[in-house]
Amino acid sequence: MKRFTKEGRTLVCFDFDETYFPHACSTEQLKQLRQLENFLEAHSQHLSTMWVTGSSLETIREKMTRAGMRYVPHRIAASLGTELYQVTASGQLELDTSFSSRFPHDFSGRVHQAVERLKRVLTIEPQMNLGTSEWMHNYYYFGESEAEIGLIRSAARDIGIAVNVSRCNPLAGDPEEAYDIDFIPQGAGKIAVVDYVCDRYSFQTEYAYAFGDSGNDLGMLRYVGNGYVLGNGTEEAKREHGRVTEGMYADGILEVLHRAVR
Repeated sequence: MKRFTKEGRTLVCFDFDETYFPHACSTEQLKQLRQLENFLEAHSQHLSTMWVTGSSLETIREKMTRAGMRYVPHRIAASLGTELYQVTASGQLELDTSFSSRFPHDFSGRVHQAVERLKRVLTIEPQMNLGTSEWMHNYYYFGESEAEIGLIRSAARDIGIAVNVSRCNPLAGDPEEAYDIDFIPQGAGKIAVVDYVCDRYSFQTEYAYAFGDSGNDLGMLRYVGNGYVLGNGTEEAKREHGRVTEGMYADGILEVLHRAVR
């Protein structure tokens, strides 16, 4: 697998599932993905690319093979921004251990405490579709109670961990009428990893771009100067974010980047 040849000074962040990678992998979607790859390679002297995704590295690789992707970005923030990999010019992945060294060693034990507490009052089930990660534990919540969602947030806060709660996207393989409950260490997550990369590599956040499709992308989209929900995004994400592309998937990304890079 090749990395984009050069690296510019404008950071472009992509959620992976249902943003950069279309799960249906239709002929038209893959054609648009090839066009996106060609564009990013042709303009790599201007752009620095990063996938920021809830998927683990192992599942990212499976999906790349499925879509026949030809390039990897300059960085991959996997497992909901808890694992950061630098991609070398030769395509090798190097884990940035200084990022994850800030997380508590007893994180998994804290998640277990929170889950056991919550199971007494509501129903959450472990997810199996994102792969395994030391720093991310994923559950589904089946319900609509704001009070119960509040209990999930308070249980995480009381035990000293972070949690992302967002409406599931069935197009990405999630069940209907459910919420993603993602437990991660404090100081991790999509906003945190973008902030870390901007600080360490001196990218200007106000000029950075980000693309996503669901509620767990909104923080990242608002953090950068140019954040967009794609046209195929969830109704929740499109309703809560002002910038929505007309196009879907790679077509929506190219709609924005064609204007940004002359």
